[in-house]
Amino acid sequence: MTTTHTSEPIFTLKSDYAFEIRTGECWGVIGGNGSGKSALARAFTGESSWWSGDRKTTLEKVLCVSFEDELSLLEREIYEDDSEFLDRVDQGRTTRELVTELLNDSVNLDAIISMMQLEQFIDTGFRILSTGERRRMMIARALAQAPDMLVLDEPFDGLDVAFTHHLEELIAELSGKFPVVLIVNRLSELGSHITHLAQLSQGEVSIAGPRSEVEQSPLWKQLLAAHIDITSLPGLPLEFEPYVPTSDHPVVEMRGVNVGYHKKPIIHELDWTIMPGEHWKVSGPNGCGKSTLVNLVSGDHPQCYANEIFLFGKQRGQGESIWDIKRHMGLMSTALHQQYRITVTVETVVLSGFFDSIGVYRQAKPWQQDLAREWLEFLGMPAMKGEVFQRLSFGQQRMLLIARALVKRPHLLILDEPCIGLDPANRALVVGLIERICANDLAQLLYISHEPEDHISCLTHELKFEKINSCPDMGLAYGVAMGQI
Repeated sequence: MTTTHTSEPIFTLKSDYAFEIRTGECWGVIGGNGSGKSALARAFTGESSWWSGDRKTTLEKVLCVSFEDELSLLEREIYEDDSEFLDRVDQGRTTRELVTELLNDSVNLDAIISMMQLEQFIDTGFRILSTGERRRMMIARALAQAPDMLVLDEPFDGLDVAFTHHLEELIAELSGKFPVVLIVNRLSELGSHITHLAQLSQGEVSIAGPRSEVEQSPLWKQLLAAHIDITSLPGLPLEFEPYVPTSDHPVVEMRGVNVGYHKKPIIHELDWTIMPGEHWKVSGPNGCGKSTLVNLVSGDHPQCYANEIFLFGKQRGQGESIWDIKRHMGLMSTALHQQYRITVTVETVVLSGFFDSIGVYRQAKPWQQDLAREWLEFLGMPAMKGEVFQRLSFGQQRMLLIARALVKRPHLLILDEPCIGLDPANRALVVGLIERICANDLAQLLYISHEPEDHISCLTHELKFEKINSCPDMGLAYGVAMGQI
């Protein structure tokens, strides 16, 4: 592929295809899970030896924003946690502190805060931010350093619809100031502002170049035409037994639940009941309280014991072991993903679902080992069972955590943004799997997703956080609406 250019490249990364990047260009890179996208992102910044080609640039500051960077920052915040000594819960440094930590003198901080719409949580601790809020903070932190080139690895994951549109417009604006490389899983995220395209496959660049030329290539047309048939899914590992409620008690019941941070209410006087057979969707903008609500149900939020919450007919804090509740639940969330910081194998991650732990600290029974291997077969990952979890791609890690949630055949399946980081094939697999579980009453579902294309047709009810006029006394920003779908 040859093209005449009017200016010399300011950044070059050469392999079979060359990334020759010039001022005013915005690159979009797409590839499946495990194709090498995150390694490529690190190669752009010079942090990875994965790329066998030459890296040349006149730019001083090439920055990358990724989930891995977010995990590293979280690790540092946890390491510096002093709550054991000060008898308080350490929420980590605030958004303001992290954005300004590496602030360049030439940058207008107020403009960055406004650009990323950080005003509402500028003084909120990093550790209690929602997934979408953390992603916005990480981008702001990079912009505050005045980059000469910006690499965004899956920047839309976890963002609500409104801010996704805003970020697309912002990227288009930024690409006029310095080169931007956008690395994504979804074709829908390659907006009209993208000037150049590249496709990765099995650690290699299949094609790269100006968008008008790449879109005419047979490889790209093949990508567009790809269709995943969810009706051809393999059978579920050692087929689930249908969930049969042991009583007529609600699966989940909340009475007048209140949760807040620093006197700022997040959930206010919530009454909510999930009856047997109901499949619920929880929706709303970033930071409205969706993940907080999920953590109240799972028992992972410290304020769950200060409220009237009943699970499977038992009230929280009335003498039951937390494991008595968790053994009936399967959970997958970004917060759980972030807890897997210890070195564990792929097989261990799946097995840990039986014990509701991060690692496995006792010998798994033979039938548990067999079921874990069945799930690895289902995911097409049997050869990876001994590999280190942290060395897999982000999408591969997410698939394993979904298997972890399902391996013990839970009565209540809680999935908080399960399709984040997944390529089209794995998204279709996950959505089809969830549809099958619900349609056959194999579990009850509590489901959170911002993406319309990840919709589950068998959902019966919705709890929706809606923005309301703030209350002067309490500062409330969201109300709750519930009903059948």
